[in-house]
Amino acid sequence: MASPMSPSAWLRKERNRSGGGSGSWLLNELSAHYTDPRLAALYDLQNPWGADSEFYLAVAGRPVQAILDIGCGTGMMAAALARQGHDVTAVDPAAAMLDLARSRPHGNLVHWVHGLVADVRGHFDLAIMTGHAFQVLLDDETSLALLQAVKQRLVPGGRFAFETRNPEARIWEQWASQSTSASTTAPSGKAAGTTHVDIEKRGELVSFRSIYRLEDGTEVSSRSTLRFASQATISGLAAKAGFSRQTWYGDWDCRPVTPDSRELILVAGFE
Repeated sequence: MASPMSPSAWLRKERNRSGGGSGSWLLNELSAHYTDPRLAALYDLQNPWGADSEFYLAVAGRPVQAILDIGCGTGMMAAALARQGHDVTAVDPAAAMLDLARSRPHGNLVHWVHGLVADVRGHFDLAIMTGHAFQVLLDDETSLALLQAVKQRLVPGGRFAFETRNPEARIWEQWASQSTSASTTAPSGKAAGTTHVDIEKRGELVSFRSIYRLEDGTEVSSRSTLRFASQATISGLAAKAGFSRQTWYGDWDCRPVTPDSRELILVAGFE
């Protein structure tokens, strides 16, 4: 689950909807990678279970908890948590992804929500946002609003765990030098591939175009922009949202953050 292609920007704050407020959200434009059923079917093949998945499973731990999976995609993580006995609600705006999520093993154990954080009811012990999805929030205002919306849905003592790529590691330069070309085997047994091109950095934002070569020879292209915010920036926003306890890791084995760390992993909580 470490592909450069993260979930496309699907949340933005709406100031004036029904009187406004930090809980008001609209669906933003979704990448074809998440709305096209042909591409959605390749997602788990390109982003298999890995050390990041094991980390979030360990964060949930025991005993049974009420867990919110934000931007759940094809539901790999949500189903795994539900299989362990947790009460899992998983939300995503991409219908093609949720169709796959509902049909996966143990998918019947999860409460799936087609929509946004604002569509989720109830309170949770733990919220997670995996797959570097936090990077689709492209400015402080949107990031803060998301953090506030999540905190509103946590019980006292609840936690929010998520990750972003460390800007000091400059991972996008590897995407450019390697063309980030990858091949995988589609469910039909035929080869499919992805190439990331036209990589451009402006300030904290990195934009790139993804070309998906499908098994029938068709090519589908989509454009994405990710934010590479610093640890200090994210820490400050989390504190402003009311997360008074913050534990940071630089990798999935829980080592501390260093300038060379590829990840910035935050488990944020409050009393």
